[in-house]
Amino acid sequence: MTYSKTGFRALYKNFAAFSMKDKFKKAMEGYPNIENANCMLVYGYIDCEAGLTLEVIATGIEHGNDFKFFAPSDDTRSFIRIGGIEDEDFALLDDSDNSLSKRYAKKLEMLTSYAVDEEIEKTRDMNFLDGSRHPHYPDDVQVYLIKDGFKPEVCWARIIGLGEHCIMGALLNEPNQNFGYHQGEKIAFLIQETEDKKIICYSDMNPSQILKPEDLEDGSMLKAAITDFNAERSEQALIQILEILRDSLVWIPCNAVLNEVDQKAFTDLIDKADGDLDSLKGIELSNKENIRMIPDILQNGDNFFFPAFTTTEDMGEYGQNFSKVQKHFLEVIALARNNEKNVSGIVINAFTEPWVLDKALFEVVEKMKTRLVQE
Repeated sequence: MTYSKTGFRALYKNFAAFSMKDKFKKAMEGYPNIENANCMLVYGYIDCEAGLTLEVIATGIEHGNDFKFFAPSDDTRSFIRIGGIEDEDFALLDDSDNSLSKRYAKKLEMLTSYAVDEEIEKTRDMNFLDGSRHPHYPDDVQVYLIKDGFKPEVCWARIIGLGEHCIMGALLNEPNQNFGYHQGEKIAFLIQETEDKKIICYSDMNPSQILKPEDLEDGSMLKAAITDFNAERSEQALIQILEILRDSLVWIPCNAVLNEVDQKAFTDLIDKADGDLDSLKGIELSNKENIRMIPDILQNGDNFFFPAFTTTEDMGEYGQNFSKVQKHFLEVIALARNNEKNVSGIVINAFTEPWVLDKALFEVVEKMKTRLVQE
């Protein structure tokens, strides 16, 4: 079998044997028994910047369908980019008993720096993306950029994560047309089947609506967008929510924390009341220094979420225990990203009709162009 016929999954995180060619021997000087070897043991991994790569683990001797592999080199490392070997025959090796993994564990430990998070690993299992993938760079896909008044244009994007009902990528080249997004910027893209049953990736760069400040004042437009999304869960409904959030003001529940001076003054006042708290009614206490407002964080299982509400009424009884602070949603993203709890996302209206902005979509909202127009 050859890579050009099997694709990247046959070699990714698997052991294989390739015939020893003279072009590889020079790079493998220092490997034990290199002079007697007629094959080499390799292990496949993905270097995001360089594509699928084969780590040369050890030399070996192939006799028929049997292989004998020697000890690895402790001082020499050799690797092969898949483009230089894609048409070479290889034998895929069964390591279901982990015998190879255990024997060459030290060599494999060198590859831990190439590990990626769970979201990217999930996308590597998405067979429907294979028609759009670069043949040597499995995380790079062709994405059609779509916008009214422009011709559809194909650009390369590197997968960087998953959003809710979309895939996140970073543009690898500058579009020829001015879509409003540039090389290096993050985009969200979706999957579509064409009339001829071909699966493509596309990013809709059309603004879905123009907004006026008064449209967003009472939070009803955001709540309606969430209701629409929960009913149909379409990509257009998702984009509508993101665009409205980009320009919205929301309310966050906070704990008011006094500084030491003001806390002492408050404590002294209670002490003077000597248990008669009714005597404190009507007394005004002015703070000497700024009061710290610390946002509350909600927990669901092992995940933490930063709560935000369209109105203070949407907090319900929960909100009675907190001070309420109105913030622009871009400020809320910054607060959520920097929270010590390492939140998984921002939950909107957690106790009525909740909707979660996944952490992977934070930058997408930040990069969106404002839809607000001032009259």
